[in-house]
Amino acid sequence: MNSSDFSLQFGLNVSEIQKLNKMYFENIYKDRILLASCAVLFFVIFFDLRSEYDLIEWIIRSLALIIFFLMVQYSFVNSVCKIIFRLAKRFLKSERFVNKYRFHFTGSFICIHSPLGDFTHKWSKIEKAILTKDFLFLYFKERNGYIVSISNKGSNKRNMDELISFVENNVIHIIKV
Repeated sequence: MNSSDFSLQFGLNVSEIQKLNKMYFENIYKDRILLASCAVLFFVIFFDLRSEYDLIEWIIRSLALIIFFLMVQYSFVNSVCKIIFRLAKRFLKSERFVNKYRFHFTGSFICIHSPLGDFTHKWSKIEKAILTKDFLFLYFKERNGYIVSISNKGSNKRNMDELISFVENNVIHIIKV
């Protein structure tokens, strides 16, 4: 099979969606919420509407604000993420929400489409591929060491044999357990 002609797409089941939410989206959303709250802190400190403070007062007030931010940022970020993913867990009961999660494999990319965000990885970023009786695991060389698990069983709509042969022939040797 020519790797440039390869294209395969299929939906995810609920257990795969839960694993993706836990592996990918929790870390990504924590980073995004932290970045947004840092931007708000930066805005509050440097774009102060009152300019009647002298420099020493401004430095002390800004330092107090930064210390307060550092003390509460971890619990704030975790609370917001828990709320987001509790809502996502409730939405998983809806078939419309579940159908929006999809894997799309091409000759050079692995795309993960979801309502929470889209991700694209190159096949060259795969460090290891492991095939078990029930799952195909793809380990990525990333900062967080992402693992994508694809279920082998239950769904006749998936052409797993084609995906496995593509990975075996064009990407990396699959370790069979």
